[in-house]
Amino acid sequence: MEEAAKERIHLCFYPFLSAASKYVEESGITLDNLIRTGAFRYARSRGKERIIEAINDGKVRKQVIISNAQAETELLSYPFARILVSCIGDEHLVRRYALSEAKAAYEKLLASTGSSSDTDIIYEMSEEFGIRVDFLPGEREQVQMPFGDYLRFAANLRDKRWKLVNRGLEKGEVKLRKSEFVRIIQEAMYERIKKDLPLDVPADICEAISGYTEDIKKELEEKRKKFGDAGFGFGFESGSGFLVKDPSCFPPCISYILSNLKEGVNVPHSARFAVTAFLLNVGLTEDEIIEIYKNSPDFDEDRTRYQVGHIAGDKGSVRYTAPSCATMRTYGNCIGNDEVCEKIPHPLSYYKLKLKMKMKMKKEQQGKSSQKEKDEKIL
Repeated sequence: MEEAAKERIHLCFYPFLSAASKYVEESGITLDNLIRTGAFRYARSRGKERIIEAINDGKVRKQVIISNAQAETELLSYPFARILVSCIGDEHLVRRYALSEAKAAYEKLLASTGSSSDTDIIYEMSEEFGIRVDFLPGEREQVQMPFGDYLRFAANLRDKRWKLVNRGLEKGEVKLRKSEFVRIIQEAMYERIKKDLPLDVPADICEAISGYTEDIKKELEEKRKKFGDAGFGFGFESGSGFLVKDPSCFPPCISYILSNLKEGVNVPHSARFAVTAFLLNVGLTEDEIIEIYKNSPDFDEDRTRYQVGHIAGDKGSVRYTAPSCATMRTYGNCIGNDEVCEKIPHPLSYYKLKLKMKMKMKKEQQGKSSQKEKDEKIL
């Protein structure tokens, strides 16, 4: 009985494992039970909570489990959360939710690697995702894995330290610190969680849980109102009545990088530098910029704060300006010209010109409205 309780608690921390799905299947709990009966109302509430945590914090909180009932509630909340996400059907929410679950599991797994049973956990995860891994002889902190598996899961990790040429490679085996292997596992977890989402949920089930989905949609809408359509927190208004920090006036290259960051895509260092310098130059605060990076799979707040502060010129360092269009092209960060790009040599020049054009158009529209009102009064 004690072993069964331990297994249930373990599975509730990693609910995407095959064993967790098997446990739910063998429990005899039907889909109708989960979505309709009062016995599982806490599991439903926790499922909604998982998604709201993903929206607001970019990570699903791992609760302290003190009872078998709580472990089961946590475990059952995962499939219910997947149903909720699927009924909402928002592509960005699917990615954010999957990444948030993977981040939470990664942190739990990383914390577990210092325990006496960490070898068992490493082997369990490697077997789950079909990765052969071995500890180096006489080593507790280094492992090796086939380079094919490494390339399969490290493909989206853009930091240069993950490039194969920067790794120790011997006889087809890539050497990694244990913590780095766990980071590779996060990529595997993300792919597993995201797989099949959104599920094809029948309309009557979506209707039965509409109270939960409506609450999530409201939370999602509030987040979008706060951070704008691009998902970012710009926005005080000038006396002219339009946004001074206006993402609609950003050049295509910057908008593209921001879109990738929002969707949790790992972008190269040169693109991160460019977008950070640009946003600082147009007046965003360091905290606002750090918020933008929270979707990144490798997000580390202390490291990000240091890098943003360095570009901002904190502690006496040089304050950087955004790279020119020529530099953006050199590093492959230019995604193509529009009619405004052809007139300017720098992303900041693009932004200033688009703001002027928007201001002019707004004044013209206000002038037409004013004249129309005068004409109507005369008539």
